[in-house]
Amino acid sequence: MERTGYYSVTVRKFSVLSRHTDWMKKTQDLYNEILGFYYNLYLDTVAEEKQAGFSDEPSVLPDQKAQALKNAGSLEVMRALEKMTIVGRDKKPVSNPLPWEKVPLYFRRAAINAGIAAARSFLTREEQQTRTEKFTESVTFYKGMYRDFNGNEISLKLWDGNRWQWIRCRLRGNTVPENGQMMSPALLIRDGRTELHIPWKAQVSDGRNAKERMAAGEKICSAVFTNKDALLVCCIMNRSGGKEGCLFLKGGAEYAHRCQLVLDRIEKSRKSGGGGDNPRANRKYWEKLKNLNDYYSHQFSRQVIDYCWQQGARVLVLPKFEENHQIHIMKQTGKFSPIHLSISVRKKLKYKAWQAGIVVLEPSQHNISSVCSTCGGKVRNHGSLFQCENGHQGNRYLNTAWNLGEKCLRSFDRKRADRMEEATQD
Repeated sequence: MERTGYYSVTVRKFSVLSRHTDWMKKTQDLYNEILGFYYNLYLDTVAEEKQAGFSDEPSVLPDQKAQALKNAGSLEVMRALEKMTIVGRDKKPVSNPLPWEKVPLYFRRAAINAGIAAARSFLTREEQQTRTEKFTESVTFYKGMYRDFNGNEISLKLWDGNRWQWIRCRLRGNTVPENGQMMSPALLIRDGRTELHIPWKAQVSDGRNAKERMAAGEKICSAVFTNKDALLVCCIMNRSGGKEGCLFLKGGAEYAHRCQLVLDRIEKSRKSGGGGDNPRANRKYWEKLKNLNDYYSHQFSRQVIDYCWQQGARVLVLPKFEENHQIHIMKQTGKFSPIHLSISVRKKLKYKAWQAGIVVLEPSQHNISSVCSTCGGKVRNHGSLFQCENGHQGNRYLNTAWNLGEKCLRSFDRKRADRMEEATQD
């Protein structure tokens, strides 16, 4: 039975075209000042609680302000901080009045929630010993701070230094999904660029977990990354382990070639004194490399998801990401080799798969490239080929993908057998 009530959230990024970028910067500065105010207020209140010797024992009654913040949800914490800083209808003075006047309600609440998140993050980080002194977070616009979004334009409420004004901004660089719901956009100002990031919430039709899908006999697609033109090798297997098809997704060589052309331009700039190693000096070139990575990772991830759907696979199996192993490979192959795409492709696959009603699993990579998928014998790899001790041979990456899929299926079979054994014993 398909579950309902599951959602995916993706972020659409737009470039903002406006004559009032200075107002945007002033709005961001004010936002971060208010964020910092509530960040320190939260931490100060928690510190007061500790000094008062807070205890979970019912007999101990700590300061009410501190208690309101202790292990409370974000909404409760926000309300507690507002009571400490904003004069209510009763006109009673507050303990920590907000230093700024005429701050819109939803602008203030966005800053409060960001401050709460930053404070709680600080308390959980052992490596951070001192508080953050200055924030440069992007501004989140809650409802009431934006309006009239049509895909190409949006109105934002901005602080010009003296008063709040509604400004119409043009947008470019992305599209809006046909279905779903717009969530609170965020304004990012960095390196001379202004962007609006809009989260988009869409319902997911199939929310079954992996165990339920395996129990229903769903097909799986196992995919491994290479450092070749065929960057991804995908294999379709049925629930019984039968091999039903495979696909080599090409384009890695094209990506590496286009990156090399940009790198050559950077090197030429460096030799001519243009500071090619400095990201700021040749921003357009470094931005081009970023865009190439984004474009090709989107292309590869979309092809994988489409292939899963065409073949009826509702479980996607990827080798577990091992950061140290990946760093080692990157050093050996070069930063802009085809394998460089694997991290970006993996990230995009996870949310695209969920949107499409596909679950992603990541079993360990142990022994998936050192044994033969046909007989289980030991193999020797030579370039893109393998040969096993029993005479089987073929593409090493295809062999690895088959092994990855079989490993996933076996793990569920073992778990099912263990559950049946426990049930019998009971």
